[in-house]
Amino acid sequence: MGMLMASLRPDKREGPMKSIEKLREILEQDIRRFDKESQKHKRLYRRAQTAVIGLTATTAVVAGAGLILPEGSGRFVQFTVLTLASFTTAVTSWLEMRRARELWQHEREVYYALKDILREVDFYDAMGAMTPEKVEAYFRQAASILGSSSQKWARIQQKRLEEGSQG
Repeated sequence: MGMLMASLRPDKREGPMKSIEKLREILEQDIRRFDKESQKHKRLYRRAQTAVIGLTATTAVVAGAGLILPEGSGRFVQFTVLTLASFTTAVTSWLEMRRARELWQHEREVYYALKDILREVDFYDAMGAMTPEKVEAYFRQAASILGSSSQKWARIQQKRLEEGSQG
C-alpha cells in the first residue's frame, strides 16, 4: 500500500518538466517561424538583386546594340533602354521600400538568439539542473528578445522614413 501511494504522488519534477516542455514548445515554434520568414525574405532579396543585375546588364547590351543596328532603329533602341532603366529603377525602389535585406538579417539574429536559449535549456535540463526559476528566467529572456526585436525593427523603419523625408 505504501508503494502504491508513493507512485501516485506527483513527481517533484512534474511541474518543472511540464514548464520546460512548454518553454521548449514556445521556443521551437518561434524558431521555426523566424527561420521560415528569414528564408522567405532572403529569397525575396536575392531574387530582386538578381533582377536588378539582369536588367542593368540588359540595358547596357541594348544601349550598345544601337551602335551596330541599322540607322533607322535608333528610336526603338532609345525607347527600349528607357523602358529597361525604368524597370530597373522600379525594382530597386521596391526592394528598398521592402527592406528585405535588413528584415532577413534581423530575423536571423532573433532566430539564432532563440536557438541559443533552446540550447541552454536543453543543456541544463540534461544535467538535471533546471529549476522553475530557471525556466521562468529563460521564458523572460525569450520574451525580451522578441520584444526588443519588435522595437529594433521599428527603429529600422523609422530610420528609413527619416532618410526618405530628407531626400
